[in-house]
Amino acid sequence: MLNKLKPTQYLVVGGGALVVVFGLLKWFSWEIDNEGVRGSDKSNAFDYLFTGVVPWILLGGAAVVTVLLATGALNPGRIPWPLVMLAATTLGAILIIIRVIIGDDPDIEGVDVEVSRGIGLWISALGAILAAVGAFLTYQAESFDSRTSLSSGGRPQPDRELPPTAS
Repeated sequence: MLNKLKPTQYLVVGGGALVVVFGLLKWFSWEIDNEGVRGSDKSNAFDYLFTGVVPWILLGGAAVVTVLLATGALNPGRIPWPLVMLAATTLGAILIIIRVIIGDDPDIEGVDVEVSRGIGLWISALGAILAAVGAFLTYQAESFDSRTSLSSGGRPQPDRELPPTAS
């Protein structure tokens, strides 16, 4: 089944799988110290709707749709799937990178909170970037293939029709 994937599509599927798996693991952990009373907690992708759940769905969905299209289980129809995959993976990667940059700030007044990023967030960000790069390369390859289709004998089509020559 996966042998029908192109090398660039492996990046989309692999990156999406990394986001799906590592989105379930620890993204942030924090320790609270309030005048001798200590506590700790952790969070994953599902604790952040816009920068956690949405990219998890976008990148996981892109991986699934890529496999379905490659195996022929999904009819591409007239939908420009390479462009759709590029948009979904790029948006997902941007949202996860935003979460990496802004971090997590539990707003508790008068309490010392130490926050650290977990392995789940770092690997999810790496997977999102891999999926976006794979979608971009797939989009480029599909765009190149459509410009040089085999129906023209392997030659690119001219921009305009040439008039017939009189002999």
